[in-house]
Amino acid sequence: MKESRVQYYIPEKIDGLELLSCSDTSYHFTPHFHDSYCIWLSARGAEAYTHKGNTGLLSVGEIGIIAPGEVHSNNTAFAADSRQLLTFYLDDSSLRKISADILDGLDFSTEIRTDFHTDKELFTELFSLWQILRRSNSTLELQTSLYSTLALLINRYATSPYRETPVSHEKERVAKIIELFHQHLGDDMRLDELARQVDCTSYHLIRFFKKAVGLTPHAYLIQLRLEKARSLLRRGVSVVDASFSSGFTDQSHLTRHFKQKFGVTPGNYKQQVLNS
Repeated sequence: MKESRVQYYIPEKIDGLELLSCSDTSYHFTPHFHDSYCIWLSARGAEAYTHKGNTGLLSVGEIGIIAPGEVHSNNTAFAADSRQLLTFYLDDSSLRKISADILDGLDFSTEIRTDFHTDKELFTELFSLWQILRRSNSTLELQTSLYSTLALLINRYATSPYRETPVSHEKERVAKIIELFHQHLGDDMRLDELARQVDCTSYHLIRFFKKAVGLTPHAYLIQLRLEKARSLLRRGVSVVDASFSSGFTDQSHLTRHFKQKFGVTPGNYKQQVLNS
């Protein structure tokens, strides 16, 4: 069966979010509205849109935000086969929940007006988030990327800006998180559960952890797993067993991260060190 060029996807482990990918240059989204926020990216080509009688063009590197209930239409701007529209449909309730988390529970009515922005940093973050939502099985990676990206979006384009609030006892909290990582190296850890363990919000955990160690919690956990895998390979453990024993979902998962860090595959590394 031929794969559809208009695809919808609901990420597991993330509430209130749906994804759309459209590469069909012949499909025209006629005037319509959504009950959720619609966040657009044109990853290839350009998207022509109409909104409240105005027309425009969404190009690569730009983002579009359509507020719930607002009528709009869109189609590819070019006849050539070069369309790649990526869309996040985000529930208003989920946006408010994340906003409250960022503000440490303070009452904050977050709204983001319909608008179109040239914002290459946020475009890159959203595109990365899209890829993570489609390929990752790690709850910690999914939640970390979602919170970090939406915090950037909210900070820049919410109707009311927010102020960062300080977090006390950062050093002790970071040490506790690292201890939990060592104790549960192979577990599918949740960002919200880690935050509960150190008595802070998920967003603040990401912020102070990265400030302290230079990596997000998920990236740090991956580094710990890679060091464990490397230690096992040096002792002659098979790549498959090293993958599962160090917390990776499978051999390909380990291989992708291992080669990125060490420059060789786990199999090549094992062969080199055991034959040296």
